[in-house]
Amino acid sequence: MPRVVHLSDVHVQLDWRKRSFFSTGWRGVLGRFELHAGRMDRFIDAESRLLRLLEAAEQRDAEKVILTGDLTSLGDQEELELMRSLLRPLIDSGRLFLIPGNHDRYTDSSRARRFETVFGDLLKSDFPEYADALGYPFVKLWGDRWAVVGLDSTRVHGWTHYFAGRLGRRQLAALKRVLDDPRLAGRSILVLSHHGPHGPGGSFDWRESGLLDAGAFVEALRERPVVLMHGHSHYRYWHRAGAGMPHRLGGGSSTEPEYAGYFEIELDSHERVEAIEHRG
Repeated sequence: MPRVVHLSDVHVQLDWRKRSFFSTGWRGVLGRFELHAGRMDRFIDAESRLLRLLEAAEQRDAEKVILTGDLTSLGDQEELELMRSLLRPLIDSGRLFLIPGNHDRYTDSSRARRFETVFGDLLKSDFPEYADALGYPFVKLWGDRWAVVGLDSTRVHGWTHYFAGRLGRRQLAALKRVLDDPRLAGRSILVLSHHGPHGPGGSFDWRESGLLDAGAFVEALRERPVVLMHGHSHYRYWHRAGAGMPHRLGGGSSTEPEYAGYFEIELDSHERVEAIEHRG
């Protein structure tokens, strides 16, 4: 039975106190205000906490580690490259699946696409015909029984990119085509999105979910052989399958002191899932 470790929202950061406030451009301005207002202190130990979590994943003999976005605080090139160096053992062993979060876009632009530049080799799809120009959704076949589908829920523009998410009609249409592909018949599918359709209470929540097309996402997943894994909310929660909906696991923030930890998940099938929360 495969065992995976689900991490999210680790927010590894540079020491932004040593950089000009305007060095991150207009897209990073509100993010900088948030950092200097207290977020920087909350994640001051994010790097060391992440290394301890990766060591725990190794000790638990996890077959795969899944990281559902917000790897960094602002998506700066140096932050992303730092994250890549921290994740290198998992990358080299082929044990990592990841997607971007909204924080990984704060200083990005449609031309730069820094996340895809730094992690592009991990985003290559086994079914490239479904991927858009940015590479999503990507599909990774895993063994004989599983597949992973990675989505980009950061399709927003302007100041709303700080808190809201969107998958977009084209990406959702491509997701449906992927799930209908006969090559996935008989497999259970892990769907990865940074923004989930539901908050901790099980319904849409602007602060903890914020996915603008949550309803369309829910319909795309209904009655499908999938398990949804997401981040964004720093709370860690598991909405169990029922009424046509799949298991939905919010990974929480793995490094923020109040919520730090991860899910250890044993996967028998998309219907039979067991998740154990580890704190600290």
